[in-house]
Amino acid sequence: MSIPKKLGGLIRQSGLPDWPEQFRMSMERGLEQRVRLAVTGLSRSGKTVFISSLAHHLLQSDQGRSLPFFVAASEGRIIGTRDLSTASATPFPLQQSLTGLQTSPPHWPDSTEALSEIRLALRYRRKPGLGRALGEHSTLYLDLIDYPGEWLLDLPMLTLSFEQWCKQQQALFASAPRAEAAADWISCQHEVDWLAPASESQRQRLAEHYRSLLQQLREPPHNLSLLQPGRLLMPAELAGSSLLDLFPIIRNWPEEPENADPSSLFTQLQQAYNEYCEQVVRPFYQNHFRHFDRQIVLVDCLKTLNSGEACFNDMQLALTTLLHSFQYGHNSLLRRLFRPRINRVLFAATKADHVTANQHHNLDQFLRLMIETAQREMRFEQVDTRCLALSSLRATEAAQARLDGQHLSCLRGHRKDTGEEIALFPGEVPIELPRAEDWNSDRFRFVDFAPRPLPVGPLKPEHHIRLDQAIEYLLGDLF
Repeated sequence: MSIPKKLGGLIRQSGLPDWPEQFRMSMERGLEQRVRLAVTGLSRSGKTVFISSLAHHLLQSDQGRSLPFFVAASEGRIIGTRDLSTASATPFPLQQSLTGLQTSPPHWPDSTEALSEIRLALRYRRKPGLGRALGEHSTLYLDLIDYPGEWLLDLPMLTLSFEQWCKQQQALFASAPRAEAAADWISCQHEVDWLAPASESQRQRLAEHYRSLLQQLREPPHNLSLLQPGRLLMPAELAGSSLLDLFPIIRNWPEEPENADPSSLFTQLQQAYNEYCEQVVRPFYQNHFRHFDRQIVLVDCLKTLNSGEACFNDMQLALTTLLHSFQYGHNSLLRRLFRPRINRVLFAATKADHVTANQHHNLDQFLRLMIETAQREMRFEQVDTRCLALSSLRATEAAQARLDGQHLSCLRGHRKDTGEEIALFPGEVPIELPRAEDWNSDRFRFVDFAPRPLPVGPLKPEHHIRLDQAIEYLLGDLF
């Protein structure tokens, strides 16, 4: 589209806008993209570190130094990135996280206790070709949300009645280690007449006992994941609310619950469960999870191996249960207009820096086996999936040792618990799901490392492992 030179001059002299330029700018603004990336993970899977590292690297992506496999950055097409989080009522504490990683000695960010969000605007040049007809430049807006992983596991409760949830919990508490840890609390339930009149203080006492029990099951040596309701562990603004005086009936289920007194524990708990689902879980899901386009699921496979068979089985069940809560399916234009769905999912095994480079493939394979059923269902729904071992922020460096005349790949870093500098061979990641004898052989003892100091200046590829590949898979096609 062009305007004769004489007519163009008259337009400019008259103060009227240059219409072709205005049209082009309007087209560019209309074609700007907004992508909501669901950073999903169970408690302590590394969500905050991932978001901090991802944002930090993307804010420097115009320099094209630290993300060689993120094609738009390596080709020099990222013009600049801006953090727009200051406009949010609950901004992600990016600078606080980075400051902690840049101090001496550095420390990992604190566990997330409330919801926060970050929005990045990435200005880039389109590739040469037909896309340039729409304008040379465009902007991608990337939305990320951080939240306690404990909250995430409440989503499946939306599909269950109070009775169904209690029966599900009853099955869980029938097996170790829950059965042993909860023996006193379950014994208290044997003495309860659920249908008789009861005071709210009785419910509060039992709920407080249950809250302490969940806290115990979350910590070592149990390290369990499927703990509901999650807000009992991370209440945030609901601390002290009667909405959290909630627990399942495990023993002595009433035979005729319809005859319950209006003030009975059964009636109180059923009402509390329904209110919790409708006032806490559903708004969280509707406001933050229904409209995601892409998803990364972070999994700490090494923790499950260290913690034993019960922890592994519980995490596998938690992941499978959780993934059923998300809407998957081919993300066509019509479906985006009427029923948005996630169309690309990356499963990421975290702490790839806690094993040697020759074990990264094993870590990929082990995660693939853990989520095999869920991944198969997603592919049936035409959802693109991939498994990848990564480290958002590298805490170790490679080292070599000699043993019996042979070179052995090792890691060097500082222990998280003591701060002591060590060099060790961390062990091998199995490429098959462990058998019963593997859990009993003291086979897995992966060490947790403290972070290395993060530079104040430019980042380099050695500050992460495969973060650029994750970005390219999740976002690369949008550039």
